[in-house]
Amino acid sequence: MRNKFVMVIVLLAALAGCTRQEKTAAISAAPDFTLKDLAGKAVHLGDLKGKVVLVEFWATWCPPCRESIPGMERLHKAYQGKGLVVLGVSMDTSGLDEIRSFAKEFGISYPVLRGDDEVAAKYMVRAIPMVYIVNKDGMIAKQYLGGAEEGDLEKDIKSLL
Repeated sequence: MRNKFVMVIVLLAALAGCTRQEKTAAISAAPDFTLKDLAGKAVHLGDLKGKVVLVEFWATWCPPCRESIPGMERLHKAYQGKGLVVLGVSMDTSGLDEIRSFAKEFGISYPVLRGDDEVAAKYMVRAIPMVYIVNKDGMIAKQYLGGAEEGDLEKDIKSLL
């Protein structure tokens, strides 16, 4: 009985961090990071200067994150040839196999990176999903706490491309 109670409390606490949209403009340099993708290849944010980078922090268990992924995929497909790079940063503590399975199930073709506490602290990830748009100069142009509507993201991306 006690274990079930603890599990319910943990689940409620986790879901409380899973919120919807709050948009803010940002004017600071994007903290640099190097994270590994699901194949073990290192992806360095600094190598992407000159491109607009959409970074979404998410987790497999987060309902708003699951809702946002199809839109991220559409943006990736529509603008990857025009200078946009989409990076999904999984904040899951589960194994890579679960994240790979999730990415396959949702048809994610953009890079999915394994996030860690250090990059979460650098980006002040307070809730997920959390989305950042980094401009071509490596500056954070927009920040969305609790995810973002696809139309808003597209408008912001177009203005930076």
